[in-house]
Amino acid sequence: MTQTITQAITQTMAKPKHKTTAAAKKGVVKQGSPIAKVLKRAANAIAMTPKELTLWFSYYPQLSEATQETCLRLIAEYKLNPRADELDLVQFEESRWQVFITINGWAKLINAHPDFCGIEFSEASELEEGVPIWMGCTIYRTDRIKPIVIREYFTEMKTEHAAWQQMPRRVLRHRAMQQCARLAFGITVPECKPSEFLRNKRISMMNPSQDKRITEKQSRCAILKERLTIR
Repeated sequence: MTQTITQAITQTMAKPKHKTTAAAKKGVVKQGSPIAKVLKRAANAIAMTPKELTLWFSYYPQLSEATQETCLRLIAEYKLNPRADELDLVQFEESRWQVFITINGWAKLINAHPDFCGIEFSEASELEEGVPIWMGCTIYRTDRIKPIVIREYFTEMKTEHAAWQQMPRRVLRHRAMQQCARLAFGITVPECKPSEFLRNKRISMMNPSQDKRITEKQSRCAILKERLTIR
């Protein structure tokens, strides 16, 4: 019996071996990492716990620490709640993710700004494929004499995405609203960088067989831009 008790005590005192959790394999923000403070600040900004926010990150595998930090800083600065579909991530290349503000997030930012005084939309009378050739957005601020006005053109924005086929006016309106808000309130959001595309373009000039790869890169970038517009 003495031997049994000794074994039980030994087992209790023994330190369990560290196990790599599934979350850790997915590159989730860890409490001991340099961005732990940013995680806490972002969670506080949207009334969440760091654990809850870390759980949201676990749905996106292989996130780089730089992407995590960019996402957390946007959450902290603009108080965007990813679980309310106000901010999201999209994968545009293998192991490369991009953070973006959804249309719900843009609407929240516009209406929450203390100087926001109204918004109006306009559209061209001339049509292309049954859609106005441009759609405009006007945002009024209480601290400005003149409003901020922009136009987005259908030919420049449309892609092969199904949303452009089903509701082109709505998607064009979303794009106009986002771009107007950027100018009106100085909201900066990272977008798809062309550096990788330009690198492949130089390769293609030396080797025409790379053209197919370049087209694929362009398609990924187009998908990302669609997500920035529609969500």
